[in-house]
Amino acid sequence: MTTWSLNPIFESYLVVAVAAGVLLALLAVSPNFARIDPRRRWTLVSLRLALIGLVLLAMLRPTRVSSSSRPQTASLLVLIDSSRSMQLPNGSGGRSRWDAQKELLSASASLLAQLSKQFDLKLYSYDAELHRLNSNGSIPQLPDRPEGQQTDLGTTLAEAVGQELGRRLAAVIVLGDGTQTAVEPRVEVYEAARELARQGYPLYTIAFGPSGDAVQARDVAVDGIADHYTVFVKNEISIRASVRVRGYVNQELPLQLLLEDASGGREVAGSRTVTAREDGQLIDVAFPFAPTKPGQYKLTVSVAPQPGELVAQNNRQSAFLTVLDGGLRVLYLEGDPRPEQSFLRQSLDASPDIELDFQWIDARQRERWPVDLATTLAGSKYDAYILGDLDSMALGERGLARLVEEVDQGKGLMMLGGYHSFGPGGYGNTPLADPLPIAMSRLERQNFGESVRNDLHLPGPITMLPSRDHSITRLAAGENNAAVWASLPPLPGANKFSGIKDGAGVQVLARGNGSTPLLVSGEYGNGRVLAFAGDSTWRWWLHGRQAEHKKFWRQAVLWLVRREDLTQDDVSLKLERRRYPPGVRVAFQAAARTAAGDVIADASYQATLLTPDGKRIAIQVAREGDHGLGLIDPLTQPGDYTIQLTASREGKELGTARAEFMVVDQDLELSVAAADHDQMTRLALLTQEHGGGPIAPEQLAALLEQLGNRPERFDVEVESKWQLADTPLDAWLVLVIFTSILSIEWFLRKKWGLV
Repeated sequence: MTTWSLNPIFESYLVVAVAAGVLLALLAVSPNFARIDPRRRWTLVSLRLALIGLVLLAMLRPTRVSSSSRPQTASLLVLIDSSRSMQLPNGSGGRSRWDAQKELLSASASLLAQLSKQFDLKLYSYDAELHRLNSNGSIPQLPDRPEGQQTDLGTTLAEAVGQELGRRLAAVIVLGDGTQTAVEPRVEVYEAARELARQGYPLYTIAFGPSGDAVQARDVAVDGIADHYTVFVKNEISIRASVRVRGYVNQELPLQLLLEDASGGREVAGSRTVTAREDGQLIDVAFPFAPTKPGQYKLTVSVAPQPGELVAQNNRQSAFLTVLDGGLRVLYLEGDPRPEQSFLRQSLDASPDIELDFQWIDARQRERWPVDLATTLAGSKYDAYILGDLDSMALGERGLARLVEEVDQGKGLMMLGGYHSFGPGGYGNTPLADPLPIAMSRLERQNFGESVRNDLHLPGPITMLPSRDHSITRLAAGENNAAVWASLPPLPGANKFSGIKDGAGVQVLARGNGSTPLLVSGEYGNGRVLAFAGDSTWRWWLHGRQAEHKKFWRQAVLWLVRREDLTQDDVSLKLERRRYPPGVRVAFQAAARTAAGDVIADASYQATLLTPDGKRIAIQVAREGDHGLGLIDPLTQPGDYTIQLTASREGKELGTARAEFMVVDQDLELSVAAADHDQMTRLALLTQEHGGGPIAPEQLAALLEQLGNRPERFDVEVESKWQLADTPLDAWLVLVIFTSILSIEWFLRKKWGLV
């Protein structure tokens, strides 16, 4: 089909008409042919008219558009699964999926050879990557066993289709078990199929292997274990796991918790027996465990492989355990949820070696007082106790007597200021009156609902300053300490102590406005005691003095438990997880903090990776904000790895840290024994409106014959366009004709004596 059209310059016929009028007008006034005969005159006029016509033709730019139908060779793509999961049985007969796949291709060899004459036939194998197979019109020789470590169906399908960009596809045929095992696929499986549907191409899938219900009929899988645990020495921790049981109903399955230390020594830390009462039951298991020595350990929950299990890699799962030495546990009892408790908890929680338990005893529920602390205090698991604005009636004689016993045995106790603390809280007539280093009268009671007694409380502002050099009040070195204290916001109020005891070890550590005791220390039995009249150090935090707030409260707790020497900087190494599949990049964060928990922003880090085979590899740690960020290239070797980190500042070492992680020794392909027929079906149905769909292996021959019988759908319309002077040949031709006519006209005029 051919069509002609005009495309005038400037897209305007008016411009062409004006040009024609001007040229014709010029022809009318010149030249003067009075001296020649009419024949010669008309010859010259004709030449001028030819020139004008040629100019107008060039300005109109005639265009011819023609279209024709031409056959185009389409591509036919066949993708063959070459991952290790194809080694698994295809059915009950024992034949592997790989053998079944090869037999199907061999039976279809003649049809594929015929189609290779009609289509551009391209055969690929796929696992984690796409591999082109040189077919040459026949089925290539495939290996005896597939060895692909992962299956990335989405990425390989997208890559195969992407190589056909600009060409037509007759169809894409994918053979395999449909199980996606790639750890980090670049293209999501369904996105690849949706792209085929957007382009209007059919996808056919052929699934091999039994579905999940058939292949997983007999299997025991351990899962659900956290990848890392942290616990203080001698504290109990519960290692929880879940066991999925298929095919072993009413059978006893023994489980073990194995503990492995850094030297490789192993011991059984716990044993359990589980019995599934129904098929597919998920059983939760807990192993209580109290480590006796600090260090780094590896925990493994395992069940022995059972008869008839096809996959045993999932019968065990491991995690890492960090047992800390010198960790502290503090119980904070508060009667009024005031701002002080919130900021105090934040400051103590910033110390990694202090574990704070908070309990609010609501004063609005006084009818239930005293509360029973027997369970809370059982086992002497706390190293120190903090009492907030809590009336003595909340704990009762028995609870307070229990606290006195704890202090006498070496635990620390600190009471904070408040409307119902010290004497106003009725503690002058309780067992706790003896350990506290301040004097309290039995008449100092502040009853609930009454106005605040001015004789028991000091109005603010109160400037708090240390009265002696002490580890608790040492917020800065040397002479700078007093200046730091003086710069802190004053307290808006405090409790008024009736007097200070004269007992051994009693010291006033800080005073308000120069003379009023605010912080008093003492000793009772084997324990230490602090009485702090203030309840508003939270104002330090709001005024940007978080560092001082954290340091003060940390040092107070450390003094209570006789560990005031634990003020060194802390270096930490944080991993997002401790179990990684092969081929994943491992990232970690490094940080250095002061004893108060503040980040040391200008710290530098050096890191080394210890591999399972004993190699040491340097790791570059880049600065990212206040922290360090390290990246380890993807690791493929299974086993346990260790990162050793050293932090320094201005050439001085701040500390070290280490963290273990594992690259899981699991066969991602063989650990998932079931074929995913549903996924193969859903992928093909995404292209259903274009003819695609799932087919059974025995339907492949019919599909290939059907594709060979519809070549007409691949004819394409080819359009060609010609425009005058649009090509160099046309432009030169117009120029030659134009100059030739001018030359002839000039020659004739000269010959006839007109010039």
